[in-house]
Amino acid sequence: MENFTTNRRNPKIFLETLSKRSDFVAASKAEKYVGKSIIVQARPNSLQNIRVGYTASKRVGNAVKRNRAKRRMRAAVAETLAFYGTPGTDYVLIGRAQTTCNTKFEELKDELICAFENLNVKLK
Repeated sequence: MENFTTNRRNPKIFLETLSKRSDFVAASKAEKYVGKSIIVQARPNSLQNIRVGYTASKRVGNAVKRNRAKRRMRAAVAETLAFYGTPGTDYVLIGRAQTTCNTKFEELKDELICAFENLNVKLK
């Protein structure tokens, strides 16, 4: 897919969006961080790019709430992943019921930063 932002630490690394189900399934079997408002799964890949996928199930709510949760996750990733993500890693973000849409955006970003730091330590 198209890159939506560049990594500010290393401008040669691009962020891509995961689109194949097989990538999501593979990430589900890898390391994960479970927070109060978001779940992040991380899996090393053979590419130099950081790839990101977003999921919000029906447990999050109706279509409006699911889309809002995914928009908020995309915005938080755009602001944080370039600084805290590891090149050559697939990340899958999963929205949680009731909390992904209702958590303050700064808290969501802080939790995402904590998730990236914890997962980067586990993957090394």
